[in-house]
Amino acid sequence: MPDLHTIKQQLETLLQEPIQHWEQFENILRPVTFKAGDYLSEAGKVSNAIYFITAGIVRVYTIHQGKEISMDFAFPGMFSSSYASFITQKPAVMNLQAINAVTGYAFYHQELQQLYASSHQSEKIGRMFAEQQYLRKYHRELSFLQLTAQERYAQLLQEYPEVVQHIPVKQIASYLGIEPESLSRIRKNMRTAD
Repeated sequence: MPDLHTIKQQLETLLQEPIQHWEQFENILRPVTFKAGDYLSEAGKVSNAIYFITAGIVRVYTIHQGKEISMDFAFPGMFSSSYASFITQKPAVMNLQAINAVTGYAFYHQELQQLYASSHQSEKIGRMFAEQQYLRKYHRELSFLQLTAQERYAQLLQEYPEVVQHIPVKQIASYLGIEPESLSRIRKNMRTAD
């Protein structure tokens, strides 16, 4: 199964060493599929899974003053979770929603906790995953302090060129912290500069 091999590679990259007992991880991975618009995790409910996305795009968003605010996107080869809810087992404030058809695998909370308890290396993977989540959030916050909206958009395009093709403009603009009209101007300016 190529998807499982990809997960193993991602975890070993995170760990920076080979996984000693891969079969233990493999045994708790559950295949999942979601249609466009389905929720992987909903605000107000406890998030019980960390997802590895093999196809499709997931949007992470919250609602503030009646307005949807896109916080993140997860693409194939990435993990996605309402992580604060997952680790506290309290209701999430974030929604994870499939933008298009999504397939992947889920690590469920209880099974993952049992795995952590059984092996130091798996516990280390959990710690490394938490550190990666922190760094992702840190870099996003830093980009808001150091980059203009146009620079943030250019960076997003460079890292994830598929964004333009599959994600509605409104959601990208929200992610960048600007109005859709501003994003339209940025796109026009970038096309003119080329």
